Amino acid sequence: MNRCPFLSSNSVAKAHRRAYQSEPMNLIHTLTRKAALAVGAAAILSLPLNSLAADGWLVDFEKAKAQAAQEGKSILMEFTGSDWCPPCIQLEKNVLSQEAFKTGAPKNFILLKLDSPRDKSKQTPEEIEQYKVLSKQYAVQGVPTIFLTDAKGKPYWQTVGYSGDPADKYVANLNAQLATLAKRDESFAKAEKAEGTEKAQHLAEGLSLVSNELALSSYDDVVAKIIKLDADNKAGLKAKFEDLKNSVDFKAELQSVLRGGGAEPKSALAAIDKLIEEKKPTGESLQEALFYKGSIHFSDDKAKAKALLLEAQKLAPDSDIGKRINGVIAQFFKD
Repeated sequence: MNRCPFLSSNSVAKAHRRAYQSEPMNLIHTLTRKAALAVGAAAILSLPLNSLAADGWLVDFEKAKAQAAQEGKSILMEFTGSDWCPPCIQLEKNVLSQEAFKTGAPKNFILLKLDSPRDKSKQTPEEIEQYKVLSKQYAVQGVPTIFLTDAKGKPYWQTVGYSGDPADKYVANLNAQLATLAKRDESFAKAEKAEGTEKAQHLAEGLSLVSNELALSSYDDVVAKIIKLDADNKAGLKAKFEDLKNSVDFKAELQSVLRGGGAEPKSALAAIDKLIEEKKPTGESLQEALFYKGSIHFSDDKAKAKALLLEAQKLAPDSDIGKRINGVIAQFFKD
């Protein structure tokens, strides 16, 4: 199937921040493998990794956590493909190697580089294995991916790709995310002192500060606790988080359809329609499906493509895709 033409435009590509795909990772698949991954992550404890990469970056996850706990700092984790990924190379050149980053970032963050280069001659087998385990644990789908985590490795912020910001602006944005961690911890601390529905509400408040993807991939224990505490759905939290799970499940299945690169457009459209009929998505989930249907129709029926995009935009005008559609229409539908 042809690549989505709307995603290849300059404006949209910039919105996607030019992330390069590594091994595609289905988020729901990641969740179902959580126990196995936890065993793999625990095994890393005994691996004899080299401690340091260049310029103060650690390459050992466990040592990064220990140092973060000792110094009261967060961890900045960079998943990268240092010798093959253009945006990774640009991020290194324009930000990570600059003095503003090298002096500014370590004030609040322990730096951890998790590299998957083509030339692995300078890496130990343990470092290579660590990347495989952690990229699955954190559901990394493209590089560069940056996570900010607490000292235990629990992420509270994530960005994929390189926005083009200079080093000083990049560091300022990283520092601004520390407020998210403080608010998350405050909400979770309140939850510790509460019971029942009140406890669930404080936990949900903490999760609202991170993205839906992070909430489900890294806080699945908290999500399960919220659902259990609000079993009768009196606070509306059980339904909210079950809907969120269903939404991520739908998006994962949609991406699976889209990754079927050899499929004919008619087959892809039929598969998307079948998925919509079976899962009955709403809001942003349905919006994403209609967006891709519009993209597929673009080559043979521009009027239908435009109608699908406008229908998609109405579903969630303030979402990332909703905001993007105006630019897509302006660029591709000038008549």
